[in-house]
Amino acid sequence: MLDKNTRRKIRREGLKNLKRRYYLNVLIIFLVSIIINGGYQLATKRFETPADPSITSAVGVLEETRNNSTMGLDAGLSNSQTIMTFFLNLFDIKDYPKVDEASTTSAKYYGGVASVFVNEITGSQSFVFGILNGVNELVFKGKIATSVVIFIFSVISIFWFVFVKNVIIVGKNRYYLEQRRYHATGAGELLFPYKNKRLKNISKVMFIKYLFQTLWNITIIGGIIKHYEYMMIPYIVAENPNVSTREAFRLSKDLMYGNKYRAFLIELSLFPWYIVSYFTFNLSGLFFSDAYIECVKAELYMTIRGLRKNDLPLGLRKLLNDDMLAIEHIEEREHPSGEETLDIPTIDVHKFKYDYMRKYSFLSLLQLFFTYSLFGWCWEVIFYLANTGQFVNRGTMHGPWLPIYGVGGMLIILLLRPFREKPALLFTLTVIVCGAVEYFTSWILEVLFNEKWWDYTGYFLNLNGRICFEGLLVFGMAGWAFTYIISPFLDDLYGKAAKKYRWIICIVLSILFIIDLIWSIVSPNVGNGVTSGLV
Repeated sequence: MLDKNTRRKIRREGLKNLKRRYYLNVLIIFLVSIIINGGYQLATKRFETPADPSITSAVGVLEETRNNSTMGLDAGLSNSQTIMTFFLNLFDIKDYPKVDEASTTSAKYYGGVASVFVNEITGSQSFVFGILNGVNELVFKGKIATSVVIFIFSVISIFWFVFVKNVIIVGKNRYYLEQRRYHATGAGELLFPYKNKRLKNISKVMFIKYLFQTLWNITIIGGIIKHYEYMMIPYIVAENPNVSTREAFRLSKDLMYGNKYRAFLIELSLFPWYIVSYFTFNLSGLFFSDAYIECVKAELYMTIRGLRKNDLPLGLRKLLNDDMLAIEHIEEREHPSGEETLDIPTIDVHKFKYDYMRKYSFLSLLQLFFTYSLFGWCWEVIFYLANTGQFVNRGTMHGPWLPIYGVGGMLIILLLRPFREKPALLFTLTVIVCGAVEYFTSWILEVLFNEKWWDYTGYFLNLNGRICFEGLLVFGMAGWAFTYIISPFLDDLYGKAAKKYRWIICIVLSILFIIDLIWSIVSPNVGNGVTSGLV
């Protein structure tokens, strides 16, 4: 059992393990904190497995209180208020207390769809309630035009949570389990869930753990008990990634039988470090206590494993199959896990219907330029119309085209042709190229005309209001569509028409475009919804 001397030994061994590879241990926690907490500015906040109520909740309350008092912001919606607001809006009930008058404490970003989800998820400290409140904010406040984007970001948020944020905890645990005995353990163990087809099972086990813990939290007392009963699941999966969900829950329950209270005492003994971290603005946590606590928890798992393994039924005992983690001495080498390779799904572009590697003729490029320019104009006009009920001629020019879309499409087709066989690289380069075009176009227009035709100030991850995260994400996805589907399809479609008619249309459009360009340089398109009152 975890008596007083054993608990003292666990903390002492945890400190030794921390000191042995101090810099890497601290770096690992910093990287994991960035992934779980959603960015560098939040990376010094103490992270926890989602929905686990623990002793650190008190620190969260203190931090929230400090934020409210120092920043002068109102408290955000509680989870119960989120549910109530959602269903009252759903059934169009008007006469109720306006709980949504209290703005979200994390409302750092106030523009775009991504900002809503970022604010709600980080503000509520709950993935499920964050998504629910985000949908509530968007759907029931008249932003019908964003429904497609809401769906996209909901899918992205769910994917990120299930396959990245929730499972990276297992990679972190694997690292700390290995580094306590193998000095050469590298940061690559963070990617343990993604090695050799382990992601599917790990993500399933961790998501069900999160779901059950969330449901038990409703009962409060049950949530606390289940927190300790489920405590070893991430470590069990880190040791044996092939364990089933049922086996992981059963094994954690048996390991923690008789040890829940003693595990609580260990967490309680670590509580002063959270207080110190709070009063040092999380610096002590970043440079010491966060990594130390992880070392202690890894040592706790291995201690309980050693004490309880021989008492387990044979079937469960066999699941704890990595005895190399339990050796007594320190090795200077890496854990002898054998050769491991990343198994990350990729897109097989060769299965696409169209010949995406084709070279486009000058005539086709000209037609595609006008097509994409017209599509961009239609998209922005419809988007503004749906949001405001007003028809606005978007863009710097007076005709039905936005040449920035056409230029972006041409750069993707011409400049990025050598990268068409590598969709991930194509996506990244599309983001870079189109982001650069949008940024410098905005800058040039502002210098020449002292006007802004778009402004992303307040959007999540924006740069000087000229580009933003969700815009770049759309560019990347559009680059894929342009390269592999839309451009080849349109080229085949246009090729069915007689070439002389195609040339006539392009010449007429070119003349009208040049006239409009000269006119717009002398007198650019400005006004409400164009350079002011932007949505």
